[in-house]
Amino acid sequence: MNATAYELLSAIAKYWFIALALFILARMVLSVTREIRIERQVQAEIGQAGTGINATLVLLSDEDRKIKRGKRYAVQGETTVGRAGRCDVTLRAHSLERVHCILNMERDGMSVVPVGRAFVVVDGQVVQRRATAQEGSEIQMGGLVFRLCLEETNDAE
Repeated sequence: MNATAYELLSAIAKYWFIALALFILARMVLSVTREIRIERQVQAEIGQAGTGINATLVLLSDEDRKIKRGKRYAVQGETTVGRAGRCDVTLRAHSLERVHCILNMERDGMSVVPVGRAFVVVDGQVVQRRATAQEGSEIQMGGLVFRLCLEETNDAE
């Protein structure tokens, strides 16, 4: 083959690679767009269904004594608790992890899921993976102890 044939093949390969990259990028954009649309639909369905249950965590004690006893924190749906500003309930306590646990309202109470190696106790039992807290349960997260108060609402109708 002569030099012009190699130049032609080189140009085809170069533009084929660019076309392939653009095709892959377009597929990724379409896939992400579809995932976002599905996520919005699911969130809308969850919002319409509602659990009909809200909860309040009431602080009973704080080993650092930086947070006032009796302070209330609302829990609705899935709620993250920790020191990080991105958490739904942000608590400035050194004994908490950045994201300490995830609380999820369910029909039979509230599930408590520690994140990573976070120290969580529900009604005197150390939580390894998941526990269900009921009305009046004591929940310890690090050096903070809370009481769970469940409230029925009319959202589920």
